[in-house]
Amino acid sequence: MPSPVRPLPALADLTPPPASPHRGAPRRMPGSVRRTSHLNVTWPAGYGSPMNLSAGARDLVTGRDGQATVVDSAQLRVTVDDTRTLRSLTSVPPRRALAGLIGQNGGRGYRARLRDLIPEDVTTGSPLHFLLDDMPGATLVAPIAWRLWPGEQDKLARFAAATQASRVEAMREVCSGWRADGGPLERMSQGGGLEQNLVPAHPLEQADDPLAWHRIPAPPGDSAMFRRRRRVDVIAPEPREQGVMTVDSAFRDSMWSPQGVETIVHEYGVHATVDPATMRLVGIRADPRVLPFETCPSAAGNVDLLLGEPMQTLRARVIRLLVGTDGCTHLNDALRALAEVPVLVDQLVTTGRID
Repeated sequence: MPSPVRPLPALADLTPPPASPHRGAPRRMPGSVRRTSHLNVTWPAGYGSPMNLSAGARDLVTGRDGQATVVDSAQLRVTVDDTRTLRSLTSVPPRRALAGLIGQNGGRGYRARLRDLIPEDVTTGSPLHFLLDDMPGATLVAPIAWRLWPGEQDKLARFAAATQASRVEAMREVCSGWRADGGPLERMSQGGGLEQNLVPAHPLEQADDPLAWHRIPAPPGDSAMFRRRRRVDVIAPEPREQGVMTVDSAFRDSMWSPQGVETIVHEYGVHATVDPATMRLVGIRADPRVLPFETCPSAAGNVDLLLGEPMQTLRARVIRLLVGTDGCTHLNDALRALAEVPVLVDQLVTTGRID
C-alpha cells in the first residue's frame, strides 16, 4: 500500500536548517550490541580520477557484566571510475561471487545484483553486506568533498553549469529538500548558488572508551576525502522485565578541507523502540542534526509511517513508504540501516551475554 500523501509545511513556517552535530557517542550499556561502520572515499590522482573506497564495520557485544566482545567484522576495498562503474573489489571476509560486480554500475540495479551474488550475506544482514549496501549513496554524494578545495572549485562550477537543466528535472520532488516550491530547487533552476548548510564537526570518539568505535584511518591530507559513518546501538531490556528493546542510531556524511577540518554535509540521529517478541517497530523518532536546506527537516515528521513494520523488512519498506517529498534521501538511508536490528539481537543471545 502506498504511503498517504501528507501536506508539506508552508514555506513561511520553515526554520533554518539544523546545525547541531553529535558530540561523541552514548556510553555503551550492559546488555547491548553496537554496530559501527565507516566508508572513506578518496581520489589519489585528483579530481575526476577514479574513487578509492576503503570501508570497515564491526559488531561489539557488551555483556551484562560490562565485558566487551567483537563478534563480527568486515572490510572492503573498491575502485570506482567517474561513471560509477566498479573496477576492482576485495573484501574481508572474501566473497568470490562479488567479482560479478566488476564492470557493472554502482547505482541503478546494483542492490539487485548484490541479492543475486551474495544472498546469504543479504539475508543474514552481515557487516559485509552493511558496507556493500552503502556504496550507491556514498559514491553519489562523495564528489561534494572537492567543494572545499579551491583549486577544483572552477571545475565544479563548470560541471554544475553544464548539467543545470538536467539536474533540476532529476531532483524535482525527489525528497523533502527538493520540493517543487522550495528555495533550493528555485535557486538551482535560476543558476544560483545552493547556499548549502555546512557545519564543522565534533569528534564522535569517546576519550574514556577506546572501544566506542572501531579503528578508522585518518584523512590522507593531500587530497579531498568524503566519509560516511554509522553507529547502531541495540539495548536489551533488563532481565525479567517485560520491556522493549531500545535502538539508538547515528548517521553522518562529512568531508575534509585542505586544512584538515572535518565539515558535515548530512547528519541524523534515529531513536526507536522494538517489541522483542515480534521484532516490530513500536516507536520511532528522527532527529535531524545537520541538513543542507531549510526544506529538508520536514521529512522527519513522517517516520511514524513505519510503525508496526517488522524490522527485517525496513530496507525495502522505507523506500516504499517514505516516497518523494514524504522522505529524505539521507534519512531513508539512516532508517534502512535499522533492518539489521534482529541480527544484532541474535548476537546478544547467541553469545550468551543476555538472559
